[in-house]
Amino acid sequence: MLLSELFPKDGEVRRLYCDVCGQSMDLVFTDFSEDVSGVEITIRGLPHLHCHRCNKYYLTDDSRFAIIRIHEEAMKKGSNKASVAKQKRPVDFKFTNVPFLVDADDYRYIPGLYRQFDVGFLCPLYFNKEVLLKFENSPKYEVRFASQSYGTVDMEEDFISFGINRYGKVIMWLGDIAKLSESEQFYLRSENVESDHSIGSEFYDGQIECIFTEPPKEASIITGRTELDQAFEAHFKAKLYHLDKELIDTIAGLTPPVVDTEKERKHIFDSLTRIFIESMDNAKLEKLLKSIGASSAGSGSLKRFQSALETIDNSSAAPTALMPLYVLYDLRVAYSHLTSASRREELLSSAVERLGIRHGAGLSEIYGALVDAMIEGLKSLHSILTSTNGEQH
Repeated sequence: MLLSELFPKDGEVRRLYCDVCGQSMDLVFTDFSEDVSGVEITIRGLPHLHCHRCNKYYLTDDSRFAIIRIHEEAMKKGSNKASVAKQKRPVDFKFTNVPFLVDADDYRYIPGLYRQFDVGFLCPLYFNKEVLLKFENSPKYEVRFASQSYGTVDMEEDFISFGINRYGKVIMWLGDIAKLSESEQFYLRSENVESDHSIGSEFYDGQIECIFTEPPKEASIITGRTELDQAFEAHFKAKLYHLDKELIDTIAGLTPPVVDTEKERKHIFDSLTRIFIESMDNAKLEKLLKSIGASSAGSGSLKRFQSALETIDNSSAAPTALMPLYVLYDLRVAYSHLTSASRREELLSSAVERLGIRHGAGLSEIYGALVDAMIEGLKSLHSILTSTNGEQH
């Protein structure tokens, strides 16, 4: 390797994304051993960025400069060898007295985080996903998802943004957390875990890279779910959805189908059903209907939700807007293990007919039509709840 290869071309900084596939990479610490312009340099535990998809490794900018400095020192000493071990950076960020598990290497070596002002503010802290449940189950907080890997914890007068990485860990900035009361910080500390050095998420893309591309359809339906939940709570003074650990995993893992197999169909429709139907708080819906003197044609959450909506608008608006969710439920039943072949065919035929697509359509076509219908349906449900004449009757 030539020393000149270590200098960034045209002064460009190293970004978190792989040069080959464009995917976010993780920070890893691996040995470096190369002949650099006549000096054999060995560095144990040198920070690199690793692409899991391509299995390629890239030097971080600070690692490049470290190699250049070591080469310069070796040349001054007239030596053709240099061997060092990277030392762990001390944590000296003066933001909080709460003993969070902080890794200063993340702040220094993950691209885009280091600043010469407010040093350490953007140091990422990692948490078990249960930390979101603690907030969700407290009346003082509200957990809202903007997409599968980006959301906020809303408070009375403030909010904290969070991300979810590829390993299911929740990420927040140290500086944001330090603005909370000490009791709230200890609340977070109980679920704080060691860094896994993986920060790739829509949280990072938006907050550090300012990447705000057109959201995928999956993000749109997650946003629609959040907005529907907000509108329902504003109107009925009760939450429509609840959150649990498995649901956080399901939301974070929601992606379009890649192959059309029976296993993939079951997985897709199971996941969507968990997020949009099974997570409705059926017990609260039952209690709500009793409190407003309404009844439901069934005991399921969808029927009870529809009955609640019909106290606002008793036209065909509610069943029409709910159609995609009823189709989703039927598709989920169609691919359950207990459904007979004839019953499956009946459900599939009805589903594609209501979605307006051809009989015999593949999974990609069914999924696309379903998600499109869900996006519009969620908007319509939100409109019912926020209509200016939406008085209960």
